[in-house]
Amino acid sequence: MISWLVDALPLPYPDAVVVVGAALLGFVAGALGPFAVLRQRAMFGDAMSHATLPGVAIAFLLTGAKVPEVLLLGAALSAGLAALAMIGLNRSGKLSPDASIGVVLSISLTLGIVLLTHIAGSGNSQQAGLNTYLLGQAAGMVERDIELTLLLGVLAFACVVTFFRLLRSSIFDPGFSAVAGARTWAVDAAATGLLALAIVLGVRTVGAILMVALLVAPCVAARQLTTRLATLVPLAGVIGAVAGGIGGLASGRAELPAGPVIVLLATAFAIACVLFAPRRGVLARRWRSGPHPLVREKARPGTADHSRAEPVS
Repeated sequence: MISWLVDALPLPYPDAVVVVGAALLGFVAGALGPFAVLRQRAMFGDAMSHATLPGVAIAFLLTGAKVPEVLLLGAALSAGLAALAMIGLNRSGKLSPDASIGVVLSISLTLGIVLLTHIAGSGNSQQAGLNTYLLGQAAGMVERDIELTLLLGVLAFACVVTFFRLLRSSIFDPGFSAVAGARTWAVDAAATGLLALAIVLGVRTVGAILMVALLVAPCVAARQLTTRLATLVPLAGVIGAVAGGIGGLASGRAELPAGPVIVLLATAFAIACVLFAPRRGVLARRWRSGPHPLVREKARPGTADHSRAEPVS
């Protein structure tokens, strides 16, 4: 299936692989992002993203080989430990949520950079390319990476469809989970697991530093176009896929890092939707609200000329 899709694109084989892989990653990240953004856990995901760096480095130090599946497993374990650390610090009552996120984020990033620097100076010829996990690199993507993303993405969406009502309640009505007989911590763990999956899949392409933007920007854009979560999730996925596909192709042609280009495009979509969305956009709301209140005050009969009413700054 992947080979057929890659061959069907009117692009050179390396470009087609990058476009398909980046688009698929953008869809998975964009669709799973709302379950973090709407729960106000975007920075929580940012800390988990940074925490993948030491996991990648430690996995390489233990195995001595740059096997993508092993490195991603290390990244997943490290991100999970970071999530547990943030939750533990917060529930201990000694640190506020933002302080616990800041502590884990800074420690994770510092440890990751130290380990990657140590590996770079070790003389191991296998370490070449590990630093791409910092800012991402789509050029080295192969069909096996796409197949892995597709497999894990399908499993993630199966979980979303199966437990959609519980995941939705964790966002809008946390008490519903308890009434429905589900343990709150289990629902929270499932949502955190989906977030970790999206981060681990994208960290190699977009990079640990920028991965959170690919989770947030498509959700922000889609939220201006719909108010229903059932529509928001696939719509954010489509926006992420478009940004990923176009960004992957443009970065290759311009010889730029794929991660920053994809994130810039996703952010541009978000800004455009915030400004120009038909019903919730800034311009649409300004149009519906009519003239500025001070303009109406000046335009009253006997107080000012209607034809010359000007907004007062």
